[in-house]
Amino acid sequence: MGSAPLCCYATDPDTRPDCTLTPVVAFGATRLCASCAARRSTMGKGQRPRPLETPALDVLTWLAAAEHDLRAARHALHAAARRARQRGHSWQVIGDQLGISRQAAQQRFGQNYKQDLLDGLEPWGVLRALVAAVARGQIARRLSAPMRASGRPGGPPD
Repeated sequence: MGSAPLCCYATDPDTRPDCTLTPVVAFGATRLCASCAARRSTMGKGQRPRPLETPALDVLTWLAAAEHDLRAARHALHAAARRARQRGHSWQVIGDQLGISRQAAQQRFGQNYKQDLLDGLEPWGVLRALVAAVARGQIARRLSAPMRASGRPGGPPD
């Protein structure tokens, strides 16, 4: 999933709550939306603005892209940790590289590494999948089949 260009203040909603996300002008490598460009300080005042033509960014599309990027980054991090272990690096060295303890590195990337990946899906991925499955009726069908077979009440009527 490709990331659309963002205003340089898009990731700082506390500082610039009025940022419109979509850059319309660039000063060197710094891209700004119209609101942030109007509020910019004297930094870069000597530079000529370069107009940008970028499609408007929907904040929900950005949210979905950020979740996708987070999931990809988690998988890359876990793959790198597994490769480091395969190449003989100790948990201490891996932990030092990540700024965590040896024990934390081993717990996070050791045998139960998939739990950490699943934790990264909450609340968006797992909850969204569960809601979609309930909406499609898959959960009710899966739960009601064993109930009907056992003769226990509680399943939806056939």
